[in-house]
Amino acid sequence: MKDDTKMLNTNIARSNLAKLLATENLTVSYKKVETASFNLATRELILPIWNDVTPELYDLLVGHEVGHALDTPKKYMEDATKGGRNFANFLNVVEDARIERNIKNRYPGLRKPMAIGYRQLVDRDFFGIKDKNVSSMLLIDRINLYFKVGAFSGATFSDVEQPFIKEIEDAISYEQVEDIATRLYAYCKEELKEKEQQAQERHAMKQESGDDSEDNFSSDEDMDQDDDQEPSSVENLDPEDFDDGDQDSTEEDSEESTGSKMGNEDSAVEDYEGEVKSLTSEALEKNLKDLTETKSIQVGQAPAAGDFDLEEIIIPFKNLSFFEADFYTSEWFMPKMLSEFENKNKNAISYLVKEFELKKKAAELRRVTVADSGTLNTNMLHSYKFNDDIFRKIGSIAAGKNHGIVLFVDWSGSMQDNIQGTIEQLLTLTTFCRKVNIAFDVYAFTTNFVKSSFSQRVKTGGQKDTLELSPFGLMNILSSNMKNQTYKKFANDLLSFAFFQTNYYTEGGRRILGRDYISETHALGGTPLNATIMVASEVVNAFRAKNKCEIVNVVFLTDGEDNDSAYTCGDRSRAYGYAENKIRITSSNNQIVSFIEDKATRKTYRVGSLGITPTLLTILKDRTQCNLIGFYIVTKRSNSFNPAALRLGVSLANCTGAYAAFCKDKFFSVANYGYDEYFLIPGGNDLSTEDDSLEDIVGKQSTTARKLKGAFIQMNKGRLLNRVLLSKVIKKLA
Repeated sequence: MKDDTKMLNTNIARSNLAKLLATENLTVSYKKVETASFNLATRELILPIWNDVTPELYDLLVGHEVGHALDTPKKYMEDATKGGRNFANFLNVVEDARIERNIKNRYPGLRKPMAIGYRQLVDRDFFGIKDKNVSSMLLIDRINLYFKVGAFSGATFSDVEQPFIKEIEDAISYEQVEDIATRLYAYCKEELKEKEQQAQERHAMKQESGDDSEDNFSSDEDMDQDDDQEPSSVENLDPEDFDDGDQDSTEEDSEESTGSKMGNEDSAVEDYEGEVKSLTSEALEKNLKDLTETKSIQVGQAPAAGDFDLEEIIIPFKNLSFFEADFYTSEWFMPKMLSEFENKNKNAISYLVKEFELKKKAAELRRVTVADSGTLNTNMLHSYKFNDDIFRKIGSIAAGKNHGIVLFVDWSGSMQDNIQGTIEQLLTLTTFCRKVNIAFDVYAFTTNFVKSSFSQRVKTGGQKDTLELSPFGLMNILSSNMKNQTYKKFANDLLSFAFFQTNYYTEGGRRILGRDYISETHALGGTPLNATIMVASEVVNAFRAKNKCEIVNVVFLTDGEDNDSAYTCGDRSRAYGYAENKIRITSSNNQIVSFIEDKATRKTYRVGSLGITPTLLTILKDRTQCNLIGFYIVTKRSNSFNPAALRLGVSLANCTGAYAAFCKDKFFSVANYGYDEYFLIPGGNDLSTEDDSLEDIVGKQSTTARKLKGAFIQMNKGRLLNRVLLSKVIKKLA
């Protein structure tokens, strides 16, 4: 399914573009208005929020309004108001030609996007000239098309009209524009009268001859076109199309062409309805209004570095203790859990390390370049008469990219049934990273361990339009910065923690009391996924700087989703700690459309139908340029998998096949959710890293060499399937 989360042109960047073009600190406002405008008195550039606008068209619209800001005087508004709407269109057409010529002369880089932008408007018939004979329109419309679109419009001019074109091309001052517009308005009055008179004469001639089959003037019924006649497209218009005709045409063809042309001319006259006005200017104004967003618009700001302090959120591993102090002297303390785990996974991890080193070496060989050293190879001198290659070679290897991993783990109550397998998957990944010297940090995001400074700030601080960060904490549960002894203690504690979460009784039926020793702040809590994504960019960039990583792989592992919406901070009362006038940023639908602006990337993002999480992930990628991988733990039942897949954008028709692949491969990949790769993986016992032995695969009875070979292949494949987290991440690292 195509996700409708899409990045729009940034309001912030466009605001800065407008200010730079205008060479002054303009006030640039984005409002729910129908058209762009510039207030000459207050020096405010007002831009609407447009839908379906290309970058070239955006540059055209902004450049056009800045042109008015630079060159159009206040008197323009007075003259336009005084002369009436129709004269205002004439004045606007001539002034547009002058200010657009000036802005393109000042900034030649605008020429191409403005030309492309107008071409796109013609292709979408924003000037309303499709199926019309442009040359039969009033001079004001042909001038408008000529100066905006160029010869592509098909506009032609008589010898009498050419002086107007020359004057507009040479106009420097607004006074000249006003004079030209006044004379042009008077000329078009006479032109319209003449065209109406000619149309009436043609109509009278048809009535006298009794032929009114092509009468386009008398009634709506007569104006209906033949269904079999294909209308011409403006895309194929060319100035040569408006010549008198092909000299080789037969007399009948000439008469038919003339009759059709006369009909088009009559139709063009009718379009003006007896008014001297610019049809193309009115059509363009109306169609640009239709581009503007008419739904209720909600805009929030993504939290930036100045909106929070990582020290209020991150709990360093030095400040963590999963168990109370007396746990380590109790009967429930199991100091050998890590060593047993390492023995169980040693062969599999060593195999994966070997695979990784082979891939790494292959990638290294692809970066080797060989060149002549300039020193003669004495062993090749004998062949100098027929071989030019007699120099020693030197090989150089381009340095590879330095990788790092930042992993965020869901520490919510719903993870209880999955926590044991999750910890095992984590430890296989961190053990692998330690063996191949890859920097890593693992954070558990939770609502249980929240620093008091964070809670107090959330009650009283925060910018009004910034998305609110609900109280949460990031526990740094594992890190490559840990000393070996510290790492082993934390790894053993995590395995113990997971064991107590999923085991209640011993084999003898005795109740396991180990969970009673778990620190209250370290227990499983809520799922602050969106808040974690909002601050993750600062965590990732700090990790990159500290460990000097060129490529950072960011991994999220969760068994659930956060809310599909978030609120802005609103107006906070410091006395009582509550907020008013909050804005809800949620999925865009047929009633509202939500945007998230990001000052860090200077981009504005539209929130799609899947909620704000994919949008926040896109912002994270743009801020950090990381590889972003997601794992979503789902129960291995169709009634659990199918709803999750549907929420993530998988079509109902594809759910059956997706579930079959999910059961077979122990993962299913989902696209268009903000991640580079997003995997649904089975939870519970399927997360375990326990491998099947050869005996489990082939049985205890005697077997053939062929079956034994197949069993070895299946066992090696199982090593990857059972360590899905590690195997998927390795592909990004190698």
